[in-house]
Amino acid sequence: MKKLLPATLAGLAAAFASVGSSTTILASSHREAPAISEDQFADNTDVYMFISPKDPTRLVMVANYVPLLIPSSGPNFYRFSDSVHYRFNIDNDGDAKPDLVYLFTFENEVKNGKTFLYNTGPIESLQSANLNVRQKYTLFRFDLNKGTRTKVLEGQTAPWNVGKRSFPNNSYESVALQAVKTSPSGTTAFAGPRDEPFFVDLHVFDLLGVGGAPTTDGVNVMSLVLEVPITDVVRGGERPAAGATGKKSVLGLYASADRAELTYRSRAFGEEHFGQGVQVSRLGWPLVNEVIIPLRDKDRFNRSNPVNDVTNFGQYILDPEVPKLLNAVLGAGCAPTPNGGRTDIVGLLSPNGTTPADLLRININAGQTFQNSGFPNGRKLTDDVTDTLLTVACNNGSPIGDGVNANDKPFTDSFPYLASPASGNP
Repeated sequence: MKKLLPATLAGLAAAFASVGSSTTILASSHREAPAISEDQFADNTDVYMFISPKDPTRLVMVANYVPLLIPSSGPNFYRFSDSVHYRFNIDNDGDAKPDLVYLFTFENEVKNGKTFLYNTGPIESLQSANLNVRQKYTLFRFDLNKGTRTKVLEGQTAPWNVGKRSFPNNSYESVALQAVKTSPSGTTAFAGPRDEPFFVDLHVFDLLGVGGAPTTDGVNVMSLVLEVPITDVVRGGERPAAGATGKKSVLGLYASADRAELTYRSRAFGEEHFGQGVQVSRLGWPLVNEVIIPLRDKDRFNRSNPVNDVTNFGQYILDPEVPKLLNAVLGAGCAPTPNGGRTDIVGLLSPNGTTPADLLRININAGQTFQNSGFPNGRKLTDDVTDTLLTVACNNGSPIGDGVNANDKPFTDSFPYLASPASGNP
């Protein structure tokens, strides 16, 4: 199978050059748009960004993909797609355009194609001979201003938590953590299944019916986690001074996924991929495409880039549908949209005078710590973003929530921070 996504800086730059084009092919959150709901392996579910709780000089970024995974999903357990490029896109000067990109590519390997088994015996390590299906990845760093591409590291994806027979004596997590890898430059990476960290009552889509039932319990996602020195991603390599208020005091992040322009299927050769990468999914703030962007524009949102969000989708931010629905269905008493629209929401999307866009932004001035991280200044795993966004949308001074206030599993205080994935045979 030919790799058709852009592995070159020129190809990546060309993909970004198409920002905002209404003629690009149509397609992040959990099954939030019609096209991406048919392509789950490229579907962004959530993005998190916070200063490391262990070291305030380091930044943690998490991008989750492939939503709502049932743990007992064999024999072909979930993984990342070999034909998708997964990207962390970082804006470090406030113009809502990527300056740095961390890009993951994957390659799946089957050792013995004559068996249907994912593993042929207990898995005691990441290099176990019994692990029949394994996936390797390469992490690249693109500096789009300097025009450079650097291979950061190569690693192996953590295996699926198949069950207690495959990982006896509760050994799964010790094997999975062997997938944590740190480059000589200080970038730490993890790729693999984790417990779904987004806690919400998904009955909200039944005419806003919520009852405090955490309907994301017991399912998994595929997670990419990066921890990098903050000086590696700030403009000029030096953190702004404490109290600085310029655009370069704020980092902006969105995650995305690319697929090739053309996929060719034949009976003789299977699938082949050609052409440059086309963005099919993206995610910055939680729930934007899921509940703010209406059905007619959801696929277009996924194929566009944040720099043109105001032009393309500003009307939905200035006059959101959510408070009207809360009033009509629940009688929530949300405030009417003021004359001139919801400029308060636009302000949240443009801290320090940055270009308004769907980017998750965080203050990275000297002295900022994990305790300063918290949505919308970054996003910690524990942040109840559903309640925060419903309250902001309602805008009547009263808290609004879905009744689910925490994840079903505790997060860890060490890398990769996400909880261990649910087992297929607990």
